[in-house]
Amino acid sequence: MKGPKVVLIGAGSVFFARQTVWSMVSKAALCTGTLALVDPDTRKLRWMEQVARRAIAARKVPLQLEVSADRKKVLRGADFVILAFA
Repeated sequence: MKGPKVVLIGAGSVFFARQTVWSMVSKAALCTGTLALVDPDTRKLRWMEQVARRAIAARKVPLQLEVSADRKKVLRGADFVILAFA
C-alpha cells in the first residue's frame, strides 16, 4: 500500500523538519509515501534534503523525496500539508 504525500512548507526550520523526517522514515504507515520539503532558503533546504536522504538510506525505506523552493510544484496530490515557520 502506498503511503500518503506529506508536504512540509518551512523545511528550513531544522528542529521541526528533522522531527518530520524521522516520523516519515520510522512509521510503517508513512515510509511508503512521499515527503516534499519546501523552503525559500535554498541553502537550508539543501541541507535538510541531505539529512532526509541519509535517513531514508539508513532506514532502508522506499520513501520518495521531493525538494523545491516553489511550493506550487509539490502541493499537487498532497494528502497533508504542514507549515513550520518562526
